[in-house]
Amino acid sequence: MNRLSVIFFAIFCFIMINSCEVLKQVAKDFDLDPTITAQLTEREVIQGLKSALEVGTTAGVDQLAQTNGYLQDEAVKLLLPAELQSAITQLKSTAAGRKVYDELIKDIEADMIVSLNRAAEKAVVKAKPIFVNAITSMTIQDGFDILKGSDNAATTYLRNKTFSQLVNAFKPDIKDVLDEPIVYNRSPEQLYSSFVKTYNDVERNDIINALNLSPINEQDLASFVTSRALDGMFQKIALKEKDIRDNPSARINDILKKVFAQQ
Repeated sequence: MNRLSVIFFAIFCFIMINSCEVLKQVAKDFDLDPTITAQLTEREVIQGLKSALEVGTTAGVDQLAQTNGYLQDEAVKLLLPAELQSAITQLKSTAAGRKVYDELIKDIEADMIVSLNRAAEKAVVKAKPIFVNAITSMTIQDGFDILKGSDNAATTYLRNKTFSQLVNAFKPDIKDVLDEPIVYNRSPEQLYSSFVKTYNDVERNDIINALNLSPINEQDLASFVTSRALDGMFQKIALKEKDIRDNPSARINDILKKVFAQQ
């Protein structure tokens, strides 16, 4: 009999004949607290884990959806794609390149970073209904796996259940925002194209080809922002989950206190 079958069989026995001995044996077999299954019903485990996810997702989404929610949080702030960051570093490595950067690229870089974060802040609210659906569908197996899992087990569950849906929900909104004039009447897409064009014009200029710059290949900016926005959101949710696991004062309702006391 596999692990899932054993767990369901034990729960069935508990409901039908209230056999604590059966549940204690399952607890021993699966390295749980010997009293956990006697103290927590299936309903309580699921309710507690759902509550933890609801608290974590609400806190994470609401925080990041505020103006500057991404931009002023260094842990999740969106920066330029790695290829562009590398190009800028390469450009600034010489005196001539630094002059080009200061005169032609510096302001574009700053405006574009603001724009990318604004796009993420506007799109992140799309996560809430997707999270609600994933939380509602949690099973007993999910619940016990999360309860006895790592500090980010609930977040990992949520990410695995929702990531593809979130990409599909986020990307159109992010693309729309990236096409809107946000900074100085220019859209992020325009800023990005201007940045890449300016840099590549410098890279191709024979007069300063001694800089030995590498060209930048344009990327799908909406995909980049979507991916980074989701990474930041799940990072915030994971931090809240860890806080609930580690800090009793973060367990803001009775079911959280009861369930996570049994870790």
